[in-house]
Amino acid sequence: MDNIRHLYGQPWKEREYVIALHYYFLHRDSPCHEDSSFVKEVAGLIGRTPASIAMRMENFASLDSDARPSHKGLSKGGPVCREMFLRWKDRRDHLSSCAEVFIRELKEPHPLSLFEPGQITMPKAFQKYELLDHLGDGGFASVFSCIEPVSRQTFALKILRNENRFANEILHRFLREMRILRNVQHEHVIRMHEDNLESEKSFPAFVMDLAECSLTQYLDWIKKEGGRRRPFMPTAEAAQLFRSIGSAVDALHHHQPKKVIHRDINPNNILRLANGTWVLADFGLAKFLQSAASVSSFVTNTGRGCGTLYYAAPEQYDDFTRTDERTDVYALGMLLWDLFTTATPYPQTDHPELPTEFEGIFRKAVDRNQSARYQSVAAMIADFDQAIAKWLLNSKENTAAKANV
Repeated sequence: MDNIRHLYGQPWKEREYVIALHYYFLHRDSPCHEDSSFVKEVAGLIGRTPASIAMRMENFASLDSDARPSHKGLSKGGPVCREMFLRWKDRRDHLSSCAEVFIRELKEPHPLSLFEPGQITMPKAFQKYELLDHLGDGGFASVFSCIEPVSRQTFALKILRNENRFANEILHRFLREMRILRNVQHEHVIRMHEDNLESEKSFPAFVMDLAECSLTQYLDWIKKEGGRRRPFMPTAEAAQLFRSIGSAVDALHHHQPKKVIHRDINPNNILRLANGTWVLADFGLAKFLQSAASVSSFVTNTGRGCGTLYYAAPEQYDDFTRTDERTDVYALGMLLWDLFTTATPYPQTDHPELPTEFEGIFRKAVDRNQSARYQSVAAMIADFDQAIAKWLLNSKENTAAKANV
């Protein structure tokens, strides 16, 4: 058990995947649960909990087109899990040979460690969770998928990287992100389930909903599967996404007792949950509007200290203290363009190549002059609702006209 506890703070490595995948193909048609003998065998070999192994087997089954429907899991795992499955699924002989070598090493009196010294240390408050996959890095934190072995529920854990624990401004921003998520509850804002704000202020982390993918990844998948030109998403789906994120931002701007502005709305921070819901995440640059403004001086994951290129409003570059609700309006204008344009990046306000009904909304949202923009997200969404209804009506009329030619 001590060995398992030690591994809770380590994400899965390649050798673990090889061994687990080898057992998956050997027992593909057998019932898979925590009490299955082969699940316990794998858990004993690599030092993971049976719940973690059973979840990983479900991940493999959901990616396996030949698996029985009754064996298919609900979760496809993270990108590393997907990559490992695709890499080995058609190389079973090589997979078995590699797995046998790794297993022999594990059974030796002094086996080589499967785990490299990591940059992540688990806070005491979250040692009940077992890390699964490294999902990505932000400017100052890392995100992992994790499982709570008793309930077998999966979550995402965002944790400040060790080198940033004593950087005052970064620590301040991370703590502020946690406080915002504590106070804001909205169906289209990522939900925080647990934090250690009181118990471990010098080593903060929090557990939140586990997303299926970001909007960036989702659009990449669409492009790879269909090779489509812009716009990549069907109109109805894009409209639903835009309204969802717009409603989340509007709720932030009306939050009481303090309004919240996000300041980094972009496709990387818009996440799709397993049930298809789109949520706004990553509040690392967010602030309570009434709080004292501070200029950001550290580099974010975009390589800039003020937001994401093309999505960041001009005032974020000129004077970060001037940001307000209209800063988020600008980013929503860019999101509108990204979802509905036929143009290749990057947008020109004079020729945005949007449907005519959306051009005025886009230009008003991304005006360099804050006072000329929409003064509220609600006003922008109201115009969008009218525009999308008109555009859909015109599209039907155009389709009917072409059919009669």
